[in-house]
Amino acid sequence: MKGLTTVVGAGALVLAIGACGQTSTRTTTQPGSEPGANGIAASGQGSLRDVPAAQVDTSRLPAGYPARVQLDDNGAVLTVQGQEGGCEHSRAQLTAQDPGEVHVVLVRDLTDTNRVCTKELRLTQLTVQLDKPLAERKVVLEERTVRS
Repeated sequence: MKGLTTVVGAGALVLAIGACGQTSTRTTTQPGSEPGANGIAASGQGSLRDVPAAQVDTSRLPAGYPARVQLDDNGAVLTVQGQEGGCEHSRAQLTAQDPGEVHVVLVRDLTDTNRVCTKELRLTQLTVQLDKPLAERKVVLEERTVRS
């Protein structure tokens, strides 16, 4: 019986460790964007392309925060990376866009911290719909923490 308990415990540990490195994808729609039938903002078909690092301002992000920014084929859906895990969730908010810059706030939402939370960290892809293609505009990223 003791051997069976060890095998079951080892199997549960393997499953838990395997889930830690997974990346999730979440779409965040913005007011004024036109979501599809499923409530998710429509994006162009095909692959994403990286926005050049010189076009991304990361000076308002914490040190070490992932700063990968990508565009869909049409150039109007911006995909950024967020961090989440345990009791933390992330979302992207498009806060401003003008002819020179697009401002995106990566919101770190600490939910219900009155319970036991794991400390794993996952990268998640978050999207925002731009009013027009990014073109040469600069992307300004900022991180904000909120408690709900």
